[in-house]
Amino acid sequence: MSQKVSPRRRGFSLVELLVVMAIIGLLVALLLPAVQSSRAAARRAMCLNNLRQVGLALHAYHEQHTVFPPAVIVGGPPGEPLGGGYATIGLIDRVALGVATPTDPDRQNANWLVLLLPSLGEGPLWNAFDSNVPISDPKNETVRTTSVPTLKCPDDSFNGNPYVRDQLAGGSTNLYVRGNYAMNIGPGRACFYELQPDCEEGFHVDDPDLMNKNTAVWGGGAGGFNRSFGFKDITGGISNFVIVDEVRAGVHPLDPRGSWALGFIGASLTARHGLISGQEDAAGPNNQNLGADDVYGCGPMIAAIGIDEFQALRMPCRAQATSGEPQVNAQATSRSLHPGGVHVLTADGSAHFVSDSINPDVWFYLHSRQPSQSFESPF
Repeated sequence: MSQKVSPRRRGFSLVELLVVMAIIGLLVALLLPAVQSSRAAARRAMCLNNLRQVGLALHAYHEQHTVFPPAVIVGGPPGEPLGGGYATIGLIDRVALGVATPTDPDRQNANWLVLLLPSLGEGPLWNAFDSNVPISDPKNETVRTTSVPTLKCPDDSFNGNPYVRDQLAGGSTNLYVRGNYAMNIGPGRACFYELQPDCEEGFHVDDPDLMNKNTAVWGGGAGGFNRSFGFKDITGGISNFVIVDEVRAGVHPLDPRGSWALGFIGASLTARHGLISGQEDAAGPNNQNLGADDVYGCGPMIAAIGIDEFQALRMPCRAQATSGEPQVNAQATSRSLHPGGVHVLTADGSAHFVSDSINPDVWFYLHSRQPSQSFESPF
């Protein structure tokens, strides 16, 4: 009887395995950029959509009040005695400085985003806000420490870390979560028409006695300190006026930038970010001038992480002198982690991407409520 012989099983050779692995590796290498690009596009689309939601909320607020919200409600008595006659209301942070007292408490009340909470579908958070006390008060801890997804851009890897507002004053509990959208309060330079006769494209105050009587400050933007504007005030066309800029979250616990519930320049406001004869150093989006963004805490922040690392993070700011001038939050431009530009929201509710290489004059006029010249819109 003949014996049946089973066929011999042949496995993959080492060479064949290596070839297969090489092909798989090549396919992964080819697909990975496409996957990454798709994810980046999705994050960017979400960032734009969130900005549009802010636009809808602004329009709902305007429909109810006939104006947009003020940039921030600054409480307390008139004037800013800590400014030495040079700083207006709304610039000096008593909590960060550690000088807030029962007789002279924090003057920061609701900013524009807190006022938009009902229109953003955040009714319970709005109900948790006590307008009778400053935002720094323990009664408002829930508001300032609650993350609102609509106010965040997914591309910003720093917006998960809070700002510790009282850290330089020896505290650690006055925390503010981050956001990525800021109201444009004016691109002009640091001068006041009511104080300086040669001021051009600057800001206004309701009273030139800054120490004792000043109660409102506004520029060419969408709102001011205790000052609101509406569609009727936008003479250059609502589709050509940037009402909200994208901003980056602070890169350190001492960095106030991108703190959504805090109504300081840099935190939830942009200001002095236009180019006027080279007189401002934060002109244009993602400006990398080393003197850009005047925000309180910059000096200690640079000391903590090192100037090289700070520059590598592309978040420059000016280390203000420790004496001889008021410590202020006075200048900040639009910033993002998107390659090559930032997102902005125009007053008609449209969200757009603006290149970092935009003509500086166009950037300035886009942020001017009443532009002094006609210009060609990039949108």
